[in-house]
Amino acid sequence: MMRQPKLAALAVIILLIGYPASAWLMDRPVTPYGDFCPRCGNYGMCKFMMSPEEAEKAMMDYYNKKGFEVEVGKVKGRFIKARIKEKGRVVDTIIFDRRTGRIRSIY
Repeated sequence: MMRQPKLAALAVIILLIGYPASAWLMDRPVTPYGDFCPRCGNYGMCKFMMSPEEAEKAMMDYYNKKGFEVEVGKVKGRFIKARIKEKGRVVDTIIFDRRTGRIRSIY
């Protein structure tokens, strides 16, 4: 008799654990892990560090092709923090390395 409640509890736990993972898999990634700006080549090494204006244009070119908008935030040293938006809603926050062209999601 005690076996059924334990199985029911186990089934609920399995469903709860699997739910967030399955929901995450349905979403398309906004920024692939460790992607690079096409202006710096496939391996992310620019000849010269981009100016903040050049980096902003590079980010806009990269994300506009994907249907997103870029809102540039802080510029600190060679890094730029920016928010990626879709229809006004923030869908990702990234760090852009002006020296290497590397784009990393902070999530």
